[in-house]
Amino acid sequence: MSATLISNARIFDGVSVVSECGHVLIESGRISQISPEQPMSPPADCVVVDATGCTLIPGLIDAHVHVFRDVELLETAIQYGVTTVLDMHNEREWFKEINAITRQRNDVSDVKSCCYGATIKNGWPSAIVRLVSQEENLEDRISKWPNLTDKNSIEDCIAKNKAAGATFTKLMQEDGHTMTLPFPERPVPTPSLEMQKMVVDTSHENGMLAVAHALSNHSTLQVLRAGVDGLAHASIDPINDEIIQAFKKNNAFVIPTLAIHASSSGEEQETRDKFASDLQGKEKEHLLGCLHITSDKFSIKNVYEQVYTPKEAGIDILCGTDTSIDVPGTRAGISVHHELWMYVNRCRFTPLEALVSATSKIADRFSLSDRGIIQEGRLADLVLVSGNPTESIDTIGNIKTIWRNGEAVVKN
Repeated sequence: MSATLISNARIFDGVSVVSECGHVLIESGRISQISPEQPMSPPADCVVVDATGCTLIPGLIDAHVHVFRDVELLETAIQYGVTTVLDMHNEREWFKEINAITRQRNDVSDVKSCCYGATIKNGWPSAIVRLVSQEENLEDRISKWPNLTDKNSIEDCIAKNKAAGATFTKLMQEDGHTMTLPFPERPVPTPSLEMQKMVVDTSHENGMLAVAHALSNHSTLQVLRAGVDGLAHASIDPINDEIIQAFKKNNAFVIPTLAIHASSSGEEQETRDKFASDLQGKEKEHLLGCLHITSDKFSIKNVYEQVYTPKEAGIDILCGTDTSIDVPGTRAGISVHHELWMYVNRCRFTPLEALVSATSKIADRFSLSDRGIIQEGRLADLVLVSGNPTESIDTIGNIKTIWRNGEAVVKN
């Protein structure tokens, strides 16, 4: 692999703009040298990229997706500068297959996964999967999911997930009351607080973060009391001080997934139109679609306050979308751009704060110490954008070049 010198770039390092005309040298897949001001002499056989008028940023990270075995999702995501995705429930064997592909190819996003969520019999997500999936032999697949009942089953689940490559744990706290779907059981079965505490404690004993699915304030408080490190969604209920204090007690983060909330309620259609404008056929139809599964009492404005108010209180917001091939209203990569746009235009973030939420904050909270920041020694997962996305988030779509592991990705 030849070296690459990116010259004359504005550099957003994942935290702040550190240079208005800087230079970054990539060697052997990593960032080997950064010069904020002084030009560098390129090594022999070095590719030189003149980045005048452009901004160099770390590769974006989507902190909530469902990859399953969909390589196309990874191929699409990286085209939008998303170089890493966090997979929030998957078959262990499917993740092993996907993980092997990401080690062999640099034209796909990298994946970190929890593998199986901490599931119980007839609980989430089996309740919704049974309603929407057309998959043959679905019951056979669901039968292999964890059926947590006690400490032994929890320890066995987390040990097997870790052996399959999982780096964090996903808890499920969903009783279905926020949705209009005809679940066979209402409420959908949920784990007890005691069981969730055991899941969190066992995860921490194994050096793994614990992240939870919860969509209401009641469920959010339940998992925060269990000790989780973060929430995989923002609640759809109005924000209150009890929620803020519970987050602070745990030093917990939240991954808002505004893209899926908007799809669930059917709101933000005009912005889906905006981000679907360059798509064609089924891809455009998929992004323009909506789930329409939440109650009419729900307003996405509640979720916007569930993002803005915690941010103002010092709680970390991490960018994630809940994108998957099965969920209308989302699409790999471009939904990250939509999510960041909503942070700025609906939740009163600055563009720089939005970019931090999709780079260094995710890397920090998920202990991804080799990416998320432009720093010497880190992976050369980088995106060159025409213009200045730290001042106008709309420019995030003006991608000139993407590098993963120092290799330039061919733009489709």
